[in-house]
Amino acid sequence: MANAIQLAEQVTLQSNHLLKKPHQLKLIGKGRSAFVFKIESEAKVIKVFFPEFEHLADQEAKIYKQLGNSTYFPTIYETGPNFIIMDYIEGHTFYECLINGIPITKDMIERVDEALDHARSRGLNPSDIHLQNLILTTDGEVKVIDVVRFTQQKQCFQWDDLKDAHQKFYYGKRLSNRKIPKYVIQLVALFYKKLYAPFRVKRGSL
Repeated sequence: MANAIQLAEQVTLQSNHLLKKPHQLKLIGKGRSAFVFKIESEAKVIKVFFPEFEHLADQEAKIYKQLGNSTYFPTIYETGPNFIIMDYIEGHTFYECLINGIPITKDMIERVDEALDHARSRGLNPSDIHLQNLILTTDGEVKVIDVVRFTQQKQCFQWDDLKDAHQKFYYGKRLSNRKIPKYVIQLVALFYKKLYAPFRVKRGSL
């Protein structure tokens, strides 16, 4: 049976299109720069970067190593020129929590804060924190994934804004026990990205 590295090397991509993969791999996600595959019968995933983003594999692997053995981040097992092999985290992203009516509690928010404080203590600058890279595990823990932008120099306000929205519009409100339609979340995200975030950056630089 092929090992994880051999499986990763058998994945064939053309730009951001998947052309071929071994049958032992199940596609479970696609982001802006990579595909994520679950390894059959193992609690591991392989993140394979698109050809134009292959350099991010080494960059993200180094960030995970810099984070150390924190329980808030997945463990890295192997890295290659265009892939990372890491823990499979079973659970729901915060985005899925909203859609499925799973409450995002104050404790969950505080755990994310602890994770990001840990990253800062290791000389990193947590950036691009959004609902899709925060996970509530089946054990009730909180994990942060997709840390490739933690070396950015500019200040990122996204997590602060998410916390503010959680406090003002969600926590302790009727919304926290309801399923929120995808289109509503997508509209809010679009408004934030196109209108509010640029204004927030300018205001923060004053």
